[in-house]
Amino acid sequence: MCWGGKLGQRTPHGVSYAEAGTTMVGHGVDMPMEVFSAGTTALDELAIFVVDANRPFWSPASLD
Repeated sequence: MCWGGKLGQRTPHGVSYAEAGTTMVGHGVDMPMEVFSAGTTALDELAIFVVDANRPFWSPASLD
Protein backbone atom coordinates (compact mmCIF):
# COMPACT_ATOMS: atom_id res chain seq x y z
CA MET A 1 0.00 0.00 0.00
CA CYS A 2 1.26 3.47 -0.82
CA TRP A 3 0.73 6.08 1.91
CA GLY A 4 0.75 9.75 1.09
CA GLY A 5 -0.53 13.04 2.41
CA LYS A 6 -1.27 14.37 5.85
CA LEU A 7 -4.49 14.06 7.85
CA GLY A 8 -5.93 16.91 9.90
CA GLN A 9 -8.60 16.78 12.58
CA ARG A 10 -10.38 19.85 13.96
CA THR A 11 -12.30 19.69 17.27
CA PRO A 12 -13.34 22.30 19.86
CA HIS A 13 -9.94 21.57 21.50
CA GLY A 14 -8.01 22.67 18.40
CA VAL A 15 -6.44 21.11 15.32
CA SER A 16 -4.14 18.08 15.29
CA TYR A 17 -2.30 16.37 12.45
CA ALA A 18 -1.10 12.87 11.57
CA GLU A 19 1.74 12.42 9.10
CA ALA A 20 1.49 9.78 6.39
CA GLY A 21 1.66 6.24 7.74
CA THR A 22 0.89 7.19 11.36
CA THR A 23 -2.27 7.03 13.48
CA MET A 24 -4.27 9.65 15.33
CA VAL A 25 -5.91 9.17 18.72
CA GLY A 26 -9.65 9.76 18.71
CA HIS A 27 -11.81 11.73 21.14
CA GLY A 28 -14.51 10.92 23.63
CA VAL A 29 -18.26 10.74 23.31
CA ASP A 30 -20.24 13.62 21.75
CA MET A 31 -17.13 15.36 20.39
CA PRO A 32 -17.80 17.18 17.11
CA MET A 33 -14.93 16.85 14.66
CA GLU A 34 -13.93 17.59 11.10
CA VAL A 35 -11.40 15.31 9.38
CA PHE A 36 -9.60 16.76 6.35
CA SER A 37 -6.66 16.38 3.98
CA ALA A 38 -3.91 18.69 5.24
CA GLY A 39 -1.00 17.79 2.99
CA THR A 40 0.26 18.71 -0.43
CA THR A 41 0.13 15.17 -1.85
CA ALA A 42 -2.64 12.63 -2.37
CA LEU A 43 -4.21 11.29 0.82
CA ASP A 44 -5.07 7.63 1.42
CA GLU A 45 -6.88 7.29 4.72
CA LEU A 46 -9.04 5.03 6.81
CA ALA A 47 -11.27 6.62 9.44
CA ILE A 48 -13.09 4.41 11.93
CA PHE A 49 -15.93 5.72 14.07
CA VAL A 50 -17.50 3.67 16.84
CA VAL A 51 -21.17 4.55 17.20
CA ASP A 52 -24.00 3.66 19.57
CA ALA A 53 -26.79 1.90 17.65
CA ASN A 54 -29.32 3.42 20.04
CA ARG A 55 -28.36 7.00 19.21
CA PRO A 56 -28.44 9.01 15.96
CA PHE A 57 -25.21 8.80 13.97
CA TRP A 58 -25.35 12.48 13.06
CA SER A 59 -26.73 15.59 14.73
CA PRO A 60 -26.02 19.31 14.27
CA ALA A 61 -22.84 20.38 16.06
CA SER A 62 -20.52 23.35 16.32
CA LEU A 63 -16.73 23.41 16.43
CA ASP A 64 -16.73 26.83 18.11
